[in-house]
Amino acid sequence: MMTKTCCLGAVALGLTVPLQFLAQPLPAFEVASVKLHKPEPGPFRVSTGGEVGRINYSNVTLKACIREAYGLRPYQVAGGPGWLNDDRFDIIAKAPGPASKAQLMLMLKSLLADRFHLTFHVETKEMPVYSLVVARKGLRLHEATDEAGGTQIGGDAAHPFTARNISMAQFAGSLSRVREVDRPVLDATGLKGLFDLTLDFAADDPTSTDTAAGPSIFTALQEQLGLKLEPTRGPVEILVVDHAEKPSQN
Repeated sequence: MMTKTCCLGAVALGLTVPLQFLAQPLPAFEVASVKLHKPEPGPFRVSTGGEVGRINYSNVTLKACIREAYGLRPYQVAGGPGWLNDDRFDIIAKAPGPASKAQLMLMLKSLLADRFHLTFHVETKEMPVYSLVVARKGLRLHEATDEAGGTQIGGDAAHPFTARNISMAQFAGSLSRVREVDRPVLDATGLKGLFDLTLDFAADDPTSTDTAAGPSIFTALQEQLGLKLEPTRGPVEILVVDHAEKPSQN
């Protein structure tokens, strides 16, 4: 395992300092309450209204908060105290004014440093990944026709993933964050330029009995875009928690 010199979020790799002491200070919530959750089973629930500018987390672990703040998958958070993935908290916080999801996540990073005294560094680890490659039958992609407005990524119930002006490196990164993909995805297509694409696939819901929900994301990639995910091994950046403390009750 080796430490790399690049950035993840607002933190330079190799640094082990509280986030509030970084060169560019992060915005903070106007008010925030952090309390231990009563010990009972339950899901991690998140409400982040952009207009309201607040978060309301119930029954959440510190590891889940770190993943949410930095946009990470479970395999990208390591280290830390034993309670990192066991103790549960209720967090209610309000921004000074209207705030987007991205702005709220910057404030959450600041809260984690201030209330949990979180410090960490980032390492690169060799682990199972998928290589995004061109399928045997060839590409079915459409090059972007209007690059105005930059990259736009979205999705809804009818079309789980849509994008405009997206590069293959960006697309691979987006696939890494899709719940139905169980490994990081690295771009190995060799394709340059930007593309417009729509990817329709069935959500990975083991409780569903709907057999007409659509193809898996792996099948959809080949049939709709002419791309394929091949299992292999490769370098993945992971956040390693160096220190964290349980917050004082308020």
